[in-house]
Amino acid sequence: MTFKISLAVLALTLSVAVAPLHATTRATDYPGSVSILLDLPAVREDLGLSSKQKSQLKTIRKELDAKTKAILQKSKSPQSSSLTTDQRLFGMIDLNNAEALAVLVPDQLNRFHEIQNRMLGYTMVFSPRVQKNLGLSQSQVRKIEKIRIRGLEFVAQANRSFEEGTMNHDKRLEVLRAYRIDQSAEIKKILTPTQAETFAKLCGKPVKGI
Repeated sequence: MTFKISLAVLALTLSVAVAPLHATTRATDYPGSVSILLDLPAVREDLGLSSKQKSQLKTIRKELDAKTKAILQKSKSPQSSSLTTDQRLFGMIDLNNAEALAVLVPDQLNRFHEIQNRMLGYTMVFSPRVQKNLGLSQSQVRKIEKIRIRGLEFVAQANRSFEEGTMNHDKRLEVLRAYRIDQSAEIKKILTPTQAETFAKLCGKPVKGI
């Protein structure tokens, strides 16, 4: 279930990732949608969100869905470029993430970071924040970045196959889930034992129900 949720969180960010990937993507501390992750009942309970916070986040999530559909619909226009679509999508997600994170109080925000690390696993080593906490060397950072870009290319191809009808939804999830497992294993090999232990601490305690 963890990997299925991880893919759901990441799918929105990566759904229109196409070449040139270096120009349209960048490493971020929040690789997926914060409001989608905060919409999971188990995460809400773990964070102890108030009724007011839940209401605010529900509104933010609805705005995300509406704006995403509008951007993707516009991307089908002959006048729309993939670069422009990616830039608009990433910019919108960044803004939506900031709005969702602003709803949390400091203790909830710290716990959210732990939950995100735990649910996305070693792929969170793509995050500049996590890289700093782990004290990665420049050599390690370069290796991690190559894995990240290669992963975006793989996901983009899988999404194109789905959109073209050559791969169904369940098969796409299966393929991407298997890829994420292999990707996490590859990233872990780059870390030292001490760095791996540090990352485990950054994941905090398990989330009940997930």
